[in-house]
Amino acid sequence: MWENIYLYVFCFSVVFNLILYLFAYLFRTDKITDISYSLSFAIIAIVSFNYSARSFIDLMLLILVMLWALRLGSYLFYRILKIGRDERFDKIRVNPLSFFAFWLMQGMTCAIVSFPTVAIFSLESAQAKLGFYIMIGFSLMGFVLETVADYQKFGFKNQNPSKFMSLGVWKKIRHPNYTGELIFWWGIYFAGLFLGIHWTTIVGPLWMTMILICFSGVPILAKKWDDTYGHLKEYQDYKKNSWVLIPKIY
Repeated sequence: MWENIYLYVFCFSVVFNLILYLFAYLFRTDKITDISYSLSFAIIAIVSFNYSARSFIDLMLLILVMLWALRLGSYLFYRILKIGRDERFDKIRVNPLSFFAFWLMQGMTCAIVSFPTVAIFSLESAQAKLGFYIMIGFSLMGFVLETVADYQKFGFKNQNPSKFMSLGVWKKIRHPNYTGELIFWWGIYFAGLFLGIHWTTIVGPLWMTMILICFSGVPILAKKWDDTYGHLKEYQDYKKNSWVLIPKIY
Protein backbone atom coordinates (compact mmCIF):
# COMPACT_ATOMS: atom_id res chain seq x y z
CA MET A 1 0.00 0.00 0.00
CA TRP A 2 2.77 2.44 0.95
CA GLU A 3 4.59 1.97 -2.38
CA ASN A 4 2.10 4.20 -4.21
CA ILE A 5 0.80 6.12 -1.23
CA TYR A 6 1.47 9.59 -2.62
CA LEU A 7 -0.38 8.77 -5.83
CA TYR A 8 -3.30 7.34 -3.83
CA VAL A 9 -3.47 10.43 -1.63
CA PHE A 10 -3.26 12.76 -4.61
CA CYS A 11 -6.01 10.96 -6.57
CA PHE A 12 -8.29 10.68 -3.55
CA SER A 13 -7.95 14.35 -2.61
CA VAL A 14 -8.59 15.59 -6.14
CA VAL A 15 -11.58 13.29 -6.74
CA PHE A 16 -13.06 14.04 -3.31
CA ASN A 17 -12.85 17.79 -3.88
CA LEU A 18 -14.28 17.57 -7.40
CA ILE A 19 -17.27 15.64 -6.06
CA LEU A 20 -17.83 18.40 -3.51
CA TYR A 21 -17.42 20.93 -6.33
CA LEU A 22 -20.53 19.53 -8.00
CA PHE A 23 -22.60 20.04 -4.87
CA ALA A 24 -21.18 23.51 -4.22
CA TYR A 25 -21.80 24.64 -7.79
CA LEU A 26 -25.27 23.11 -8.18
CA PHE A 27 -26.54 24.52 -4.88
CA ARG A 28 -24.52 27.78 -5.07
CA THR A 29 -23.35 27.35 -1.49
CA ASP A 30 -20.14 28.33 0.27
CA LYS A 31 -20.86 26.16 3.30
CA ILE A 32 -19.33 23.11 1.62
CA THR A 33 -16.47 25.14 0.18
CA ASP A 34 -15.25 26.53 3.48
CA ILE A 35 -15.37 23.24 5.41
CA SER A 36 -14.02 20.97 2.63
CA TYR A 37 -10.42 22.17 2.98
CA SER A 38 -9.86 21.01 6.55
CA LEU A 39 -12.07 17.95 5.97
CA SER A 40 -9.76 16.77 3.19
CA PHE A 41 -6.72 16.94 5.48
CA ALA A 42 -8.60 15.14 8.24
CA ILE A 43 -9.66 12.23 6.02
CA ILE A 44 -6.17 11.83 4.57
CA ALA A 45 -4.69 11.75 8.09
CA ILE A 46 -7.26 9.27 9.43
CA VAL A 47 -6.92 6.84 6.53
CA SER A 48 -3.11 7.05 6.56
CA PHE A 49 -3.03 6.47 10.31
CA ASN A 50 -5.23 3.39 9.86
CA TYR A 51 -2.51 1.84 7.69
CA SER A 52 0.36 2.97 9.92
CA ALA A 53 2.14 1.09 12.71
CA ARG A 54 -0.08 3.09 15.10
CA SER A 55 2.83 3.96 17.31
CA PHE A 56 2.87 6.75 19.89
CA ILE A 57 4.46 9.00 17.27
CA ASP A 58 1.69 8.20 14.78
CA LEU A 59 -0.99 8.87 17.39
CA MET A 60 0.63 12.16 18.37
CA LEU A 61 0.72 13.29 14.76
CA LEU A 62 -2.87 12.25 14.14
CA ILE A 63 -4.07 14.21 17.16
CA LEU A 64 -2.09 17.26 16.04
CA VAL A 65 -3.51 17.25 12.51
CA MET A 66 -7.03 16.52 13.73
CA LEU A 67 -6.87 19.40 16.21
CA TRP A 68 -5.78 21.70 13.40
CA ALA A 69 -8.51 20.45 11.05
CA LEU A 70 -11.25 20.57 13.70
CA ARG A 71 -10.32 24.07 14.80
CA LEU A 72 -10.07 25.50 11.29
CA GLY A 73 -13.09 23.64 9.95
CA SER A 74 -15.37 24.63 12.82
CA TYR A 75 -14.17 28.25 12.65
CA LEU A 76 -14.77 28.54 8.91
CA PHE A 77 -18.14 26.80 9.15
CA TYR A 78 -19.29 29.05 11.98
CA ARG A 79 -18.09 32.10 10.08
CA ILE A 80 -19.92 31.16 6.89
CA LEU A 81 -23.12 30.46 8.85
CA LYS A 82 -22.86 33.92 10.37
CA ILE A 83 -21.98 35.91 7.23
CA GLY A 84 -23.97 33.79 4.77
CA ARG A 85 -21.46 33.73 1.92
CA ASP A 86 -17.75 34.03 1.23
CA GLU A 87 -17.21 37.10 -0.94
CA ARG A 88 -13.91 35.67 -2.23
CA PHE A 89 -15.96 33.32 -4.42
CA ASP A 90 -18.42 35.87 -5.77
CA LYS A 91 -16.68 36.17 -9.15
CA ILE A 92 -15.85 32.50 -9.65
CA ARG A 93 -18.88 30.79 -8.09
CA VAL A 94 -21.07 31.54 -11.12
CA ASN A 95 -18.45 30.39 -13.63
CA PRO A 96 -18.26 26.57 -13.73
CA LEU A 97 -14.75 26.50 -15.19
CA SER A 98 -13.29 29.00 -12.72
CA PHE A 99 -15.02 27.26 -9.83
CA PHE A 100 -13.77 23.89 -11.11
CA ALA A 101 -10.21 25.24 -11.25
CA PHE A 102 -10.47 26.40 -7.65
CA TRP A 103 -11.64 22.99 -6.42
CA LEU A 104 -9.02 21.20 -8.49
CA MET A 105 -6.29 23.36 -6.99
CA GLN A 106 -7.68 22.83 -3.51
CA GLY A 107 -7.64 19.06 -3.98
CA MET A 108 -4.05 19.18 -5.20
CA THR A 109 -3.01 21.42 -2.32
CA CYS A 110 -4.54 19.21 0.39
CA ALA A 111 -2.73 16.18 -1.05
CA ILE A 112 0.68 17.77 -1.58
CA VAL A 113 0.77 19.54 1.79
CA SER A 114 -0.15 16.23 3.45
CA PHE A 115 2.87 14.40 1.97
CA PRO A 116 5.15 14.86 5.04
CA THR A 117 2.32 13.70 7.32
CA VAL A 118 1.69 10.63 5.18
CA ALA A 119 5.43 9.94 5.02
CA ILE A 120 5.62 9.82 8.83
CA PHE A 121 2.67 7.43 8.98
CA SER A 122 4.38 5.19 6.42
CA LEU A 123 7.43 4.60 8.64
CA GLU A 124 7.44 1.04 9.96
CA SER A 125 9.48 2.00 12.97
CA ALA A 126 10.75 5.36 14.12
CA GLN A 127 12.56 6.51 17.21
CA ALA A 128 11.59 9.95 18.40
CA LYS A 129 14.53 12.21 19.13
CA LEU A 130 14.70 15.57 20.86
CA GLY A 131 14.58 17.35 17.51
CA PHE A 132 11.29 15.65 16.71
CA TYR A 133 9.63 16.94 19.88
CA ILE A 134 11.06 20.42 19.33
CA MET A 135 9.56 20.54 15.85
CA ILE A 136 6.21 19.22 17.07
CA GLY A 137 6.32 22.03 19.63
CA PHE A 138 7.08 24.40 16.76
CA SER A 139 3.95 23.18 14.97
CA LEU A 140 1.91 23.69 18.12
CA MET A 141 3.15 27.27 18.29
CA GLY A 142 1.90 27.79 14.75
CA PHE A 143 -1.44 26.25 15.66
CA VAL A 144 -1.82 28.59 18.64
CA LEU A 145 -0.80 31.66 16.62
CA GLU A 146 -3.27 30.84 13.85
CA THR A 147 -6.04 30.23 16.38
CA VAL A 148 -5.42 33.48 18.26
CA ALA A 149 -5.18 35.47 15.02
CA ASP A 150 -8.51 34.17 13.70
CA TYR A 151 -10.20 34.69 17.07
CA GLN A 152 -8.95 38.25 17.40
CA LYS A 153 -9.87 39.27 13.86
CA PHE A 154 -13.31 37.64 13.94
CA GLY A 155 -14.17 39.44 17.17
CA PHE A 156 -12.81 42.75 15.88
CA LYS A 157 -14.67 42.54 12.56
CA ASN A 158 -17.94 41.76 14.30
CA GLN A 159 -17.68 45.09 16.11
CA ASN A 160 -15.82 47.09 13.45
CA PRO A 161 -16.79 45.66 10.03
CA SER A 162 -15.46 48.65 8.07
CA LYS A 163 -12.07 48.96 9.80
CA PHE A 164 -8.81 47.13 9.16
CA MET A 165 -7.33 44.94 11.88
CA SER A 166 -4.12 46.12 13.55
CA LEU A 167 -4.46 44.94 17.14
CA GLY A 168 -3.12 41.96 19.08
CA VAL A 169 -0.98 39.63 17.00
CA TRP A 170 -1.97 41.69 13.95
CA LYS A 171 -0.08 44.73 15.25
CA LYS A 172 3.29 43.79 13.75
CA ILE A 173 2.26 41.03 11.33
CA ARG A 174 -0.28 41.76 8.60
CA HIS A 175 -1.16 38.09 8.10
CA PRO A 176 -0.45 36.27 11.40
CA ASN A 177 -2.96 33.54 10.59
CA TYR A 178 -0.90 32.63 7.52
CA THR A 179 2.28 32.83 9.56
CA GLY A 180 0.79 30.29 11.96
CA GLU A 181 -0.28 28.08 9.08
CA LEU A 182 3.23 28.00 7.63
CA ILE A 183 4.83 27.33 11.02
CA PHE A 184 2.43 24.42 11.53
CA TRP A 185 3.25 22.60 8.28
CA TRP A 186 6.97 23.36 8.27
CA GLY A 187 7.13 22.04 11.83
CA ILE A 188 5.60 18.72 10.78
CA TYR A 189 8.03 18.43 7.87
CA PHE A 190 11.12 19.00 10.02
CA ALA A 191 9.74 16.68 12.70
CA GLY A 192 9.50 14.04 9.99
CA LEU A 193 13.10 14.62 8.94
CA PHE A 194 14.23 13.73 12.45
CA LEU A 195 12.29 10.47 12.08
CA GLY A 196 13.81 9.64 8.71
CA ILE A 197 11.29 10.65 6.05
CA HIS A 198 12.72 11.53 2.63
CA TRP A 199 13.74 15.15 2.20
CA THR A 200 11.76 15.46 -1.07
CA THR A 201 8.54 15.69 0.94
CA ILE A 202 9.61 19.30 1.43
CA VAL A 203 7.35 19.86 -1.56
CA GLY A 204 4.51 19.93 1.00
CA PRO A 205 5.44 23.00 3.03
CA LEU A 206 6.99 24.63 -0.04
CA TRP A 207 3.69 24.28 -1.89
CA MET A 208 1.80 25.82 1.03
CA THR A 209 4.31 28.68 1.19
CA MET A 210 3.94 29.33 -2.54
CA ILE A 211 0.15 29.27 -2.39
CA LEU A 212 -0.04 31.72 0.51
CA ILE A 213 2.65 34.13 -0.68
CA CYS A 214 2.07 34.08 -4.42
CA PHE A 215 -1.54 33.11 -5.11
CA SER A 216 -4.62 32.71 -2.91
CA GLY A 217 -3.35 34.16 0.34
CA VAL A 218 -1.38 37.35 0.75
CA PRO A 219 -1.77 38.86 -2.78
CA ILE A 220 -5.57 38.72 -2.76
CA LEU A 221 -5.92 40.24 0.70
CA ALA A 222 -3.21 42.83 0.10
CA LYS A 223 -5.01 44.09 -3.00
CA LYS A 224 -8.37 44.09 -1.25
CA TRP A 225 -6.99 46.03 1.72
CA ASP A 226 -5.14 48.51 -0.50
CA ASP A 227 -8.34 49.17 -2.48
CA THR A 228 -10.43 49.53 0.67
CA TYR A 229 -8.10 51.28 3.10
CA GLY A 230 -5.34 52.64 0.87
CA HIS A 231 -6.57 56.22 1.21
CA LEU A 232 -6.24 56.13 5.00
CA LYS A 233 -3.07 57.51 6.57
CA GLU A 234 -3.32 55.10 9.52
CA TYR A 235 -3.37 52.19 7.09
CA GLN A 236 -0.29 53.49 5.28
CA ASP A 237 1.45 53.92 8.64
CA TYR A 238 0.42 50.39 9.59
CA LYS A 239 2.00 48.99 6.42
CA LYS A 240 5.23 50.88 7.11
CA ASN A 241 5.45 49.63 10.69
CA SER A 242 4.45 46.00 10.15
CA TRP A 243 5.65 42.98 8.19
CA VAL A 244 3.76 40.67 5.85
CA LEU A 245 4.47 37.38 7.63
CA ILE A 246 7.63 37.46 9.73
CA PRO A 247 8.75 40.49 11.82
CA LYS A 248 12.14 41.92 10.80
CA ILE A 249 12.32 39.53 7.82
CA TYR A 250 9.29 39.71 5.49
